[in-house]
Amino acid sequence: MPFLRTFLLTASLLAAPLPALAQARAGDDPPQASPFAGAFARLEEAVAQKVVGADDAASRYVSGRLSGFDLGGQARDYAAALARAPKEPLYMAILADTCMRPASPAPPECAERDAVGYFTSRDADNAVPWLLQAERARRRNATSALVDNLERAARSPRFDDYAQRAGAVWWSVLSGVAGPAERTAAALYAMAVPAGNGTLSALEAVCAPTTRGADPRIAAACLRLGGLMAERAPLLVDRRAGAQVAQAVAATDSGRAVAQAAARDIVAAQERCREAQAALATLAAGGATAQARAAGAAERFVTEKARSGEAAACAALADALR
Repeated sequence: MPFLRTFLLTASLLAAPLPALAQARAGDDPPQASPFAGAFARLEEAVAQKVVGADDAASRYVSGRLSGFDLGGQARDYAAALARAPKEPLYMAILADTCMRPASPAPPECAERDAVGYFTSRDADNAVPWLLQAERARRRNATSALVDNLERAARSPRFDDYAQRAGAVWWSVLSGVAGPAERTAAALYAMAVPAGNGTLSALEAVCAPTTRGADPRIAAACLRLGGLMAERAPLLVDRRAGAQVAQAVAATDSGRAVAQAAARDIVAAQERCREAQAALATLAAGGATAQARAAGAAERFVTEKARSGEAAACAALADALR
């Protein structure tokens, strides 16, 4: 649980840190402690107690997220969540991601069934499971399989690891433990909770310069995949990573210029989202009426992010706070 507590207690602007592929903004101020820090801590403890022994899908997912570095516990919880709610794609995706992590021995939920293969078979028009398949091939030094899977990813119409749905699942648990006085804090908590997945790590490995040197088709596929991510990924951080990959692998000045322009637009969208979140944090620190309004806006943000992606949720939040 410490990773979650640290994140939430320092996220006054409710903005998650960018992964390795997404460059940090120059001149960012250090985050300040949230005025809801105490409420966040109480909610975290309440959620941890609620999910102990609970066997519904959302509780098992949250239990897995609270398992820290216990890979076996995570795999067990995510597999249970998927078994109880097989139509929730977040559980399928996070189990596949968990089973991608090296472990000896592998958790039974990973050894007895191919979670990545299951993800691929159930979501074949999504680039993410094919990217994971490509990364598995890279680890085996199977260049031909790497290229085949990466090209399949690049030809896909979607890029979605469903991480944008995490907040809605958390909210379904949080709303059951938060009293009326803590509803605003609970909504902000759900809005800020990190989803956690290794999709960008797979992208970074598969499209790294050393990997691209193994076959010229890899760079071309990474360029197409990066463009797909920059245009259609539900999370802005994934869009930004895609634009950066496209810029890194583009073979022409015009290709790099297109990727740079996309990256600038995405960074601008991230900044607008940060501004909307900052306005929400200010509103939430006000009186009872302001807090109620902030709680409603945060709840709608979580729902809209799960349904339509982060960019749409941020735009709707900005409109709601005008």
